[in-house]
Amino acid sequence: MRKYVLIVALLGVLSSVSAQQLPDSHFENWGDKFNGDKQLTEWHGSNVNQAGFKFTFMYQKPGRTGFSAYVTDRAVGIPKLGIGAIGPGYLSLGTPWQYLKGLNVNGATAGTEGGIAWKYRPDTMAVWVKRVGPAPEKEDFHLLYYAWSGTSKGTAYKNKKGGCTSTERINEESDIRQKTDGNECTVETHAKQIAEGWHRARAKYDEWTLIKVPIMYMSDARPTMCNVIFSAGNYPAFRANDGMYDGNALYVDDVELIYSSCIDKLTINGKEWKAFDPNSSKVQTYTLPAGSAAEITIAGYRGIGSLTNIKGETARFNGRKLGKDEMTVVPGAINGAPWTITVTAEDGSSTHTYKLKIEN
Repeated sequence: MRKYVLIVALLGVLSSVSAQQLPDSHFENWGDKFNGDKQLTEWHGSNVNQAGFKFTFMYQKPGRTGFSAYVTDRAVGIPKLGIGAIGPGYLSLGTPWQYLKGLNVNGATAGTEGGIAWKYRPDTMAVWVKRVGPAPEKEDFHLLYYAWSGTSKGTAYKNKKGGCTSTERINEESDIRQKTDGNECTVETHAKQIAEGWHRARAKYDEWTLIKVPIMYMSDARPTMCNVIFSAGNYPAFRANDGMYDGNALYVDDVELIYSSCIDKLTINGKEWKAFDPNSSKVQTYTLPAGSAAEITIAGYRGIGSLTNIKGETARFNGRKLGKDEMTVVPGAINGAPWTITVTAEDGSSTHTYKLKIEN
């Protein structure tokens, strides 16, 4: 009986941990084809199907383990009619979209909408990539995670010539990421963005390289949705229409969400303790300012930082306060026994214990 209970409990823990990872994070599930090329069943490529023409941007390739997803920038259009452009190759849990009314190329616009139902709060997104192509050092690639609650509705989006094209979208990426890639046209309803992790760089990686993307928070709330975009080129980037290079490509494999049990910032009686070492397991000593209240209140925060977008604008993320289910405090005594703080990673993968001696 005890063995049965133990097995059931272990299965419950494993199920909880696996549930807090992205679907098909190793890119092994390939099903239907687009224009003859196999496509992932859980992820969506920025493939173009316009005016009877099909252009594939996502392909199955050998991976670091098993298969990998390969996305590439490529020229699309009808050159004989003078209609054409280079489009960014990317994959997403959401749905890439393109909108072109008739043959009015100047009014063409595109983006990504939606994502997956989501309630977790990871601290880092680790991604294995290779970046290749004719000019990888001239064009950013992007690794992006963002989470939100509520529903956004946009009705116009920036087009190829910098104007606004009318088309209605629900939970469009630029309607949610207002601080870093905000829609410059019309947003009727705003969702509440909760988190974002964004890495962009102009780099070439001939071998598999692990990149860890910190995830920052602007709210204590839990999300209801999230989306991830892995792009070989200049997207997402305020609807970039130039600076893309045909053949710049990105391999992606073995994505892992990491849940931390460390504290980024500690406050005592509402004031940040700047000398606090989040990686220490030793007893750390804090001296109360003169006139402090007798009662000690301790709070921990995580997901603090900033991101600078392609326009040079910086967005500040103030982090989220750790809840009682993540952080417990056993009180000590001023000038006596230390306070003990135990922090548990949200997925239960690790714990960290801090000891604080508080002196008057």
